[in-house]
Amino acid sequence: MKKQLLLIPLALVITLVSCKKEPDTNTTNAYTTNNYTTVDEFDIKASKMEKASSVFDAIASQPEMAGPLIQTTALLYSDYTVLLPLSDKAIVQRGKARGIGFGLLFMAIARQPEASPILDSAAAKFLGKYDPSYISNDLLEITQTYAIDGLNQSLARQPEVDSVLNLISIKYLNLDINARK
Repeated sequence: MKKQLLLIPLALVITLVSCKKEPDTNTTNAYTTNNYTTVDEFDIKASKMEKASSVFDAIASQPEMAGPLIQTTALLYSDYTVLLPLSDKAIVQRGKARGIGFGLLFMAIARQPEASPILDSAAAKFLGKYDPSYISNDLLEITQTYAIDGLNQSLARQPEVDSVLNLISIKYLNLDINARK
């Protein structure tokens, strides 16, 4: 009986010792291309840019609240320069966040063309204009790709503000939409 009682803890110890942790197949993937790391995981800079972009829709809804809305958004970060460098890693997520933000900017301008100067200044503050010193070609291409949907919707909604949208597009995306004519 004593031998059987000793065998149970021994079997338990052997079982526990022989167990090994399996690799987690739900981990994120990371790979490097052109000195950039593409990471399929959370990136705080991209998330902040994407969340700050909600200010465009909010200003379009209530232009008279632009000041308080911009102040509230600045709780995330004071301006885009605190997020620099943008092209160092997680470039896909950052480009996507910037592109979505600019798409929202275009749609806000189409909804409230008279608020375009305020919307423009908010974009300059939170997303930054195109500058090749901190916007790589890869980041620019991703940003343009994700912004084009909002630009097209804006042009369809408010064709008469195409000149304003073009100026904004050149300033932030280095993309002249009049070149399409």
